[in-house]
This record gives sequence, C-alpha cells and structure tokens, in this order.
Amino acid sequence: MERFELENSREFKAAMKLENALNDMCFEYKNFAEAIKYFHPTLQQSLFRLIRQIINVQADESRYYDDRNRASHEVAKLLKEIIENQCLPYI
Repeated sequence: MERFELENSREFKAAMKLENALNDMCFEYKNFAEAIKYFHPTLQQSLFRLIRQIINVQADESRYYDDRNRASHEVAKLLKEIIENQCLPYI
C-alpha cells in the first residue's frame, strides 16, 4: 500500500489517535486492557486479530527498528511462531 493511501485511511487515523493516547505519560496499559472486557465479544476477537497483525509487523525483519524497540521485535518473532497458524474464527 502506498504511504499516501495508508495515511488517508480510517485505520491510519485511528492508529494516530492511539499514538496520542500512548504518548501521554499517564496512560495506564492495565486500565486499557481491562476495558477490553466490556467490548462486545465479536469486537474482542477483532481486537485480537489486530494484535496478531501488530505482532507480525513488529516481527518483520525488513522494517526499521532500533535499540528502543529491539526487545519488542525479538519477542514478536517468538510470538509470531506461536500464533501465525492459529485460527481466529468469525462467529
């Protein structure tokens, strides 16, 4: 996907909103994670599909990463091996 096309997508705009929330030093990861329990079950499954895609991107050897996110890259490679063949059905 071309960068221009990506930047004009609703998904990119949603990711930028999340980026802004994460940039706040008071962002509580645990509270965010706990809030997911109140999503509709289908949306919980959709969020997990998104998390799997994020892991795939983090694990990608062709993407740029540096010492600040090297650990995330290494963990993502391990997780990718576990989850890449797991089915997350639409029910």
